[in-house]
Amino acid sequence: MAWQTQMDRHFPTEDRTSYQVLWERLIMRCEDALARSVFPSAPEAQSLAKDWLELQKPLQKAVGPKLWRKTGTMYEDMQDWQTPERQAPFSPEVFSFIREAAILLVGAP
Repeated sequence: MAWQTQMDRHFPTEDRTSYQVLWERLIMRCEDALARSVFPSAPEAQSLAKDWLELQKPLQKAVGPKLWRKTGTMYEDMQDWQTPERQAPFSPEVFSFIREAAILLVGAP
């Protein structure tokens, strides 16, 4: 509920729609990379991680660090809470792929 309240407050409907499209496109690009067995260390994966981290910034700012950390934990445990009615916007495989790529990206000099 706190997440939705912050989203409504910081992202008007029209902004949310365009932002959602950017996420959907990025998730599709990640799924495509996974289907082609792109390694998280590959330049393409690193580029996807950079885009992912950039798209997260408005969300991080809107919800604050405490709720953001809880969100990260929620996605790490997505296999435990997903139901046919309640689905994450991306698969656990996409989450693992982008998390690995982001760790490599942030850890790179």
